[in-house]
Amino acid sequence: MFAGPRGGRLAAMTTQQLGYDELKTKHATMWASGDYPKMVDTFLLPLGPRLVQAAGIGPGQRVLDVAAGTGNASIPAAQTGADVTATDLTPELLDAGRARPEAQGLDITWRPADAEALPFEDASYDVVMSSIGVMFAPHHQAAAT
Repeated sequence: MFAGPRGGRLAAMTTQQLGYDELKTKHATMWASGDYPKMVDTFLLPLGPRLVQAAGIGPGQRVLDVAAGTGNASIPAAQTGADVTATDLTPELLDAGRARPEAQGLDITWRPADAEALPFEDASYDVVMSSIGVMFAPHHQAAAT
């Protein structure tokens, strides 16, 4: 496609996408700027096991944890024997989450991904969960879809 000198549809889409990319970069930077792993350890660890239990996650299930952060729900899901993929917009949080499950001999796939544009085919997972992270996605309908 080509946008002429006055812009047009493509120019508007490009401008919108630039705004979207800038927003995502700001979100990722914000989540990487503090000591989120310490906050998880102090306040949020009980949420993960409760979510895993409530969702009935068990051995052999394919589980996607969206906006997983440091894995407070991914790790207990893997402890049940589930095959877990943990995603987050912020690679630094995924990096911080890797140490605990590796020390426990758990195999979790850690993958950067945007909750609003997940790179997975429909029906790729038996369970899709988010402990609290996805609620911070700025476009709620896109994240829910």
